[in-house]
Amino acid sequence: MTRTPPTYHLRPGFDARLESFLDQFLKEGMAYFSEEFGAIDGFLAHALADRSERDDHELRRTPKENYLHALLTVAMLNRQNRQAFNRSKETLIVMPDCLSLHNPSCLKTDEKWGDQCQSCTPTCRAYQVQELADQYGATCLFSKRKLAEQIGHFAGRSENLGVIGIACILMLAEGMRTAADAGLPVRGVLLDFCGCEHWNDEPFASEFDISMLAGILKEKYEH
Repeated sequence: MTRTPPTYHLRPGFDARLESFLDQFLKEGMAYFSEEFGAIDGFLAHALADRSERDDHELRRTPKENYLHALLTVAMLNRQNRQAFNRSKETLIVMPDCLSLHNPSCLKTDEKWGDQCQSCTPTCRAYQVQELADQYGATCLFSKRKLAEQIGHFAGRSENLGVIGIACILMLAEGMRTAADAGLPVRGVLLDFCGCEHWNDEPFASEFDISMLAGILKEKYEH
């Protein structure tokens, strides 16, 4: 080859070096997040042995390594989108149903492009997210199963939209990629744990550090 490659250039033996890097990354990553990931092995073993007629087996059987990959995706997209998100004029906050203390009997209104919190209980995280959204003039809705259509709808109504997603590790990484694929700057806030029916026989409300969301909004609107 006589021309200079414009970006990367894979050399002989690269595949072996890549495999070695992956082994090292997984080993060090699992050790680094051993406290956070401590319950995954037991849950995964139970999910793999489950022969019931659930429709979410694939999600529940997600390999442990995928959690680490998803975390890296969230962190990378957060870093790469920070400035563009702060420059966007409008903000859409998308939160999961499992934030509601009253799920599945939440009083949220059933809207075509995302259910709306009715702010019924101050101790509910969904209430607190809605409160922050109102403070900064952001649109706040519960996520729809067809997330790409939901985000696309609001992107089509705005000339300059930024998105904040709140979700568990696996769902947040997927949702942030969906927003990025739509050409929107996206920030993500991780749930501290999963409380929904996919992971629990008796679902309970998920939680997250509300100061993380407040910090993202404050940085955008007050600087």
